Amino acid sequence: MQTSHFQLSLIALLAVALGASVSSSEAIGYPTASAISASSNPIWNVGGTPTSVETITAPSDQDIVITDIHFGSINAGWLKMQFELLGEYVAGYAWDGTTDRYKVTMSSGIRIPAGETMTVRFDHTYSLSSTQYTLSGYYGRP
Repeated sequence: MQTSHFQLSLIALLAVALGASVSSSEAIGYPTASAISASSNPIWNVGGTPTSVETITAPSDQDIVITDIHFGSINAGWLKMQFELLGEYVAGYAWDGTTDRYKVTMSSGIRIPAGETMTVRFDHTYSLSSTQYTLSGYYGRP
């Protein structure tokens, strides 16, 4: 069987085309900007001795995501914490009986959209002056 120049050229052309189709190409990915924060320190926290109502306002250009909650008292009795955003309760926690500090760690968190204000309501059997709280999380891009 004889092979013509046309067949050899066609085989060579197909081999080059196959090689080009399976070779590595430049990677195409997501934007290089961070999805968590535009600032140099994305960590956010607030805490102390609460009044019955505390407000948290997210900056106009970043969301706040609350991922951890700590709340406790030196007096036994029930503790309650409720989170309200845009007129609706989005989360609530209640504990009863001990003087321990309670910890809540969330995998996704409670989001406060950029420019919005969240109201946090606190209550305690005896007095809020004997309680302490910490809310922590991070800033994120809206």
